[in-house]
Amino acid sequence: MKLTRQINFQNVEALSRMFRSERASLERLTFEIPVNDAANGIYAAMKAEVERRGGRMSLDEQTRQHILRAALWLTDATAPPGLMLCGLCGNGKTTLARALATLIEFITEKEMSFSNRCVMKFQTARNICRLCAAGEKYKEESAVFRSLFHEPMLIIDDLGQEPQEVVVYGMVHNPIVDLITERYDRRLMTVITSNLETEDIRRIYGERLFDRMKEMFVPVIFENESFRKMAVLDMDRGKP
Repeated sequence: MKLTRQINFQNVEALSRMFRSERASLERLTFEIPVNDAANGIYAAMKAEVERRGGRMSLDEQTRQHILRAALWLTDATAPPGLMLCGLCGNGKTTLARALATLIEFITEKEMSFSNRCVMKFQTARNICRLCAAGEKYKEESAVFRSLFHEPMLIIDDLGQEPQEVVVYGMVHNPIVDLITERYDRRLMTVITSNLETEDIRRIYGERLFDRMKEMFVPVIFENESFRKMAVLDMDRGKP
Protein backbone atom coordinates (compact mmCIF):
# COMPACT_ATOMS: atom_id res chain seq x y z
CA MET A 1 0.00 0.00 0.00
CA LYS A 2 1.34 3.42 -0.92
CA LEU A 3 1.28 5.74 2.08
CA THR A 4 -0.57 9.02 1.71
CA ARG A 5 1.31 12.28 2.09
CA GLN A 6 -1.73 13.92 3.71
CA ILE A 7 -0.82 12.63 7.16
CA ASN A 8 1.83 14.52 9.11
CA PHE A 9 3.54 11.87 11.23
CA GLN A 10 6.00 14.43 12.59
CA ASN A 11 3.39 16.34 14.60
CA VAL A 12 2.70 13.79 17.33
CA GLU A 13 0.41 16.07 19.37
CA ALA A 14 -1.86 16.81 16.39
CA LEU A 15 -1.90 13.14 15.40
CA SER A 16 -2.79 12.15 18.97
CA ARG A 17 -5.71 14.62 18.96
CA MET A 18 -6.95 13.08 15.71
CA PHE A 19 -6.85 9.58 17.25
CA ARG A 20 -8.77 10.82 20.29
CA SER A 21 -11.44 12.45 18.13
CA GLU A 22 -11.81 9.24 16.10
CA ARG A 23 -12.65 7.39 19.34
CA ALA A 24 -15.05 10.06 20.58
CA SER A 25 -18.05 8.05 19.41
CA LEU A 26 -17.13 5.34 21.92
CA GLU A 27 -17.42 7.71 24.90
CA ARG A 28 -20.34 7.15 27.19
CA LEU A 29 -23.42 9.33 27.44
CA THR A 30 -23.13 12.35 29.75
CA PHE A 31 -25.51 15.21 30.47
CA GLU A 32 -24.41 18.84 30.43
CA ILE A 33 -26.59 19.82 33.39
CA PRO A 34 -25.70 20.98 36.91
CA VAL A 35 -24.73 18.18 39.29
CA ASN A 36 -27.53 19.17 41.68
CA ASP A 37 -30.10 18.83 38.90
CA ALA A 38 -28.78 15.36 38.06
CA ALA A 39 -28.88 14.42 41.76
CA ASN A 40 -32.47 15.62 42.07
CA GLY A 41 -33.41 13.61 38.99
CA ILE A 42 -31.80 10.45 40.37
CA TYR A 43 -33.49 10.95 43.74
CA ALA A 44 -36.90 11.45 42.09
CA ALA A 45 -36.43 8.28 40.02
CA MET A 46 -35.34 6.31 43.12
CA LYS A 47 -38.34 7.63 45.06
CA ALA A 48 -40.70 6.57 42.27
CA GLU A 49 -39.10 3.09 42.11
CA VAL A 50 -39.39 2.53 45.87
CA GLU A 51 -42.97 3.79 46.02
CA ARG A 52 -43.93 1.65 43.03
CA ARG A 53 -42.92 -1.36 45.14
CA GLY A 54 -45.08 -0.12 48.02
CA GLY A 55 -42.14 1.23 50.05
CA ARG A 56 -41.13 4.61 51.36
CA MET A 57 -37.94 6.37 50.27
CA SER A 58 -35.50 7.18 53.07
CA LEU A 59 -33.00 9.93 52.21
CA ASP A 60 -30.35 9.57 54.91
CA GLU A 61 -26.92 11.18 54.60
CA GLN A 62 -25.29 8.06 53.16
CA THR A 63 -27.95 7.69 50.47
CA ARG A 64 -27.54 11.38 49.67
CA GLN A 65 -23.82 10.81 49.13
CA HIS A 66 -24.47 7.77 46.92
CA ILE A 67 -26.79 9.85 44.74
CA LEU A 68 -24.27 12.70 44.55
CA ARG A 69 -21.46 10.35 43.47
CA ALA A 70 -23.69 8.93 40.74
CA ALA A 71 -24.71 12.44 39.63
CA LEU A 72 -21.07 13.53 39.43
CA TRP A 73 -20.29 10.50 37.26
CA LEU A 74 -23.29 11.11 35.01
CA THR A 75 -22.32 14.74 34.33
CA ASP A 76 -18.53 14.33 34.00
CA ALA A 77 -17.49 13.53 30.42
CA THR A 78 -13.93 12.79 31.59
CA ALA A 79 -14.99 10.12 34.10
CA PRO A 80 -14.49 6.39 33.39
CA PRO A 81 -17.26 4.64 31.42
CA GLY A 82 -18.40 2.49 34.34
CA LEU A 83 -20.02 2.90 37.75
CA MET A 84 -19.75 0.14 40.36
CA LEU A 85 -22.14 0.07 43.30
CA CYS A 86 -20.84 -2.22 46.07
CA GLY A 87 -22.18 -3.08 49.51
CA LEU A 88 -24.34 -5.39 51.57
CA CYS A 89 -27.80 -6.57 50.55
CA GLY A 90 -30.82 -4.29 50.57
CA ASN A 91 -29.22 -0.86 50.87
CA GLY A 92 -30.28 0.67 47.56
CA LYS A 93 -27.70 -0.39 44.95
CA THR A 94 -30.13 -1.87 42.44
CA THR A 95 -32.63 0.93 43.09
CA LEU A 96 -29.96 3.52 42.27
CA ALA A 97 -28.91 1.64 39.14
CA ARG A 98 -32.51 1.44 37.92
CA ALA A 99 -32.98 5.14 38.75
CA LEU A 100 -30.06 6.04 36.49
CA ALA A 101 -31.65 4.05 33.66
CA THR A 102 -35.00 5.76 34.26
CA LEU A 103 -33.46 9.23 34.28
CA ILE A 104 -31.40 8.63 31.14
CA GLU A 105 -34.45 7.36 29.26
CA PHE A 106 -36.61 10.24 30.51
CA ILE A 107 -34.13 13.00 29.59
CA THR A 108 -33.26 11.61 26.16
CA GLU A 109 -36.93 11.10 25.32
CA LYS A 110 -37.72 14.70 26.28
CA GLU A 111 -34.71 16.08 24.40
CA MET A 112 -35.09 13.92 21.29
CA SER A 113 -38.13 11.67 20.86
CA PHE A 114 -39.60 8.43 22.13
CA SER A 115 -38.13 6.46 19.23
CA ASN A 116 -34.66 7.99 19.72
CA ARG A 117 -34.49 7.75 23.51
CA CYS A 118 -31.52 5.97 25.09
CA VAL A 119 -32.40 2.75 26.90
CA MET A 120 -30.04 1.19 29.44
CA LYS A 121 -30.55 -2.57 29.34
CA PHE A 122 -30.79 -4.46 32.66
CA GLN A 123 -29.54 -8.02 33.22
CA THR A 124 -28.61 -9.94 36.34
CA ALA A 125 -25.20 -11.63 36.25
CA ARG A 126 -26.94 -14.97 36.78
CA ASN A 127 -29.24 -14.46 33.80
CA ILE A 128 -26.29 -13.45 31.59
CA CYS A 129 -24.79 -16.86 32.32
CA ARG A 130 -28.12 -18.53 31.56
CA LEU A 131 -28.25 -16.73 28.20
CA CYS A 132 -24.71 -17.88 27.43
CA ALA A 133 -25.56 -21.48 28.34
CA ALA A 134 -28.52 -21.44 25.94
CA GLY A 135 -26.04 -21.79 23.06
CA GLU A 136 -27.06 -21.98 19.43
CA LYS A 137 -29.93 -24.34 20.24
CA TYR A 138 -31.98 -21.42 21.52
CA LYS A 139 -31.43 -18.74 18.91
CA GLU A 140 -33.26 -15.92 20.69
CA GLU A 141 -31.41 -16.29 24.01
CA SER A 142 -28.08 -16.67 22.21
CA ALA A 143 -28.73 -13.49 20.22
CA VAL A 144 -29.57 -11.56 23.40
CA PHE A 145 -26.31 -12.73 25.01
CA ARG A 146 -24.22 -11.67 22.00
CA SER A 147 -25.94 -8.29 21.88
CA LEU A 148 -24.78 -7.46 25.42
CA PHE A 149 -21.20 -7.17 24.17
CA HIS A 150 -22.24 -4.20 22.01
CA GLU A 151 -25.03 -2.54 24.01
CA PRO A 152 -24.18 1.16 24.43
CA MET A 153 -25.49 1.09 28.02
CA LEU A 154 -25.88 -1.91 30.32
CA ILE A 155 -26.63 -2.65 33.98
CA ILE A 156 -25.18 -5.91 35.35
CA ASP A 157 -26.96 -6.62 38.62
CA ASP A 158 -25.75 -8.84 41.46
CA LEU A 159 -22.23 -9.52 40.24
CA GLY A 160 -20.87 -12.52 42.13
CA GLN A 161 -24.17 -14.42 42.37
CA GLU A 162 -23.59 -16.23 39.07
CA PRO A 163 -21.71 -19.46 38.25
CA GLN A 164 -18.14 -18.65 37.28
CA GLU A 165 -18.06 -21.11 34.37
CA VAL A 166 -20.63 -22.17 31.80
CA VAL A 167 -20.18 -25.25 29.60
CA VAL A 168 -21.66 -25.02 26.10
CA TYR A 169 -21.23 -28.04 23.84
CA GLY A 170 -18.21 -29.15 25.85
CA MET A 171 -16.50 -25.74 25.77
CA VAL A 172 -15.94 -23.84 29.02
CA HIS A 173 -16.96 -20.16 28.97
CA ASN A 174 -16.52 -17.34 31.50
CA PRO A 175 -19.43 -15.13 30.42
CA ILE A 176 -19.01 -12.30 32.91
CA VAL A 177 -15.25 -12.07 32.47
CA ASP A 178 -15.62 -12.07 28.68
CA LEU A 179 -18.44 -9.50 28.77
CA ILE A 180 -16.71 -7.01 31.08
CA THR A 181 -13.41 -7.38 29.19
CA GLU A 182 -15.11 -6.63 25.87
CA ARG A 183 -16.99 -3.66 27.30
CA TYR A 184 -13.75 -2.39 28.83
CA ASP A 185 -12.05 -2.53 25.43
CA ARG A 186 -14.96 -0.71 23.79
CA ARG A 187 -15.36 1.80 26.69
CA LEU A 188 -19.07 1.12 26.83
CA MET A 189 -21.23 2.61 29.57
CA THR A 190 -21.67 -0.08 32.22
CA VAL A 191 -23.19 0.00 35.70
CA ILE A 192 -22.54 -2.94 38.04
CA THR A 193 -24.07 -3.75 41.41
CA SER A 194 -22.46 -6.29 43.71
CA ASN A 195 -22.36 -7.53 47.31
CA LEU A 196 -18.70 -8.51 46.87
CA GLU A 197 -15.82 -6.79 48.61
CA THR A 198 -12.67 -5.73 46.76
CA GLU A 199 -10.63 -8.81 47.62
CA ASP A 200 -13.54 -11.09 46.67
CA ILE A 201 -13.66 -9.52 43.21
CA ARG A 202 -9.91 -9.99 42.82
CA ARG A 203 -10.10 -13.63 43.97
CA ILE A 204 -13.14 -14.64 41.92
CA TYR A 205 -12.44 -12.86 38.63
CA GLY A 206 -8.64 -12.80 38.64
CA GLU A 207 -5.96 -10.12 38.72
CA ARG A 208 -6.23 -9.35 35.00
CA LEU A 209 -9.92 -8.42 35.04
CA PHE A 210 -9.64 -6.78 38.46
CA ASP A 211 -6.96 -4.44 37.10
CA ARG A 212 -9.20 -3.46 34.18
CA MET A 213 -12.16 -2.93 36.47
CA LYS A 214 -10.16 -0.50 38.60
CA GLU A 215 -9.62 1.61 35.49
CA MET A 216 -13.12 1.16 34.08
CA PHE A 217 -15.35 1.82 37.10
CA VAL A 218 -15.96 4.65 39.53
CA PRO A 219 -16.69 2.87 42.84
CA VAL A 220 -19.56 3.84 45.15
CA ILE A 221 -19.44 1.98 48.46
CA PHE A 222 -22.73 1.35 50.29
CA GLU A 223 -22.16 0.93 54.02
CA ASN A 224 -25.63 1.87 55.25
CA GLU A 225 -27.98 -0.65 56.84
CA SER A 226 -30.41 -2.67 54.75
CA PHE A 227 -33.59 -0.71 53.97
CA ARG A 228 -35.52 -3.97 53.77
CA LYS A 229 -34.37 -4.89 57.28
CA MET A 230 -35.38 -1.48 58.60
CA ALA A 231 -38.79 -1.79 56.92
CA VAL A 232 -39.38 -5.09 58.70
CA LEU A 233 -38.38 -3.53 62.02
CA ASP A 234 -40.80 -0.65 61.42
CA MET A 235 -43.60 -3.13 60.76
CA ASP A 236 -42.73 -5.02 63.94
CA ARG A 237 -42.96 -1.76 65.91
CA GLY A 238 -46.33 -0.97 64.38
CA LYS A 239 -45.15 2.02 62.36
CA PRO A 240 -47.00 2.84 59.11
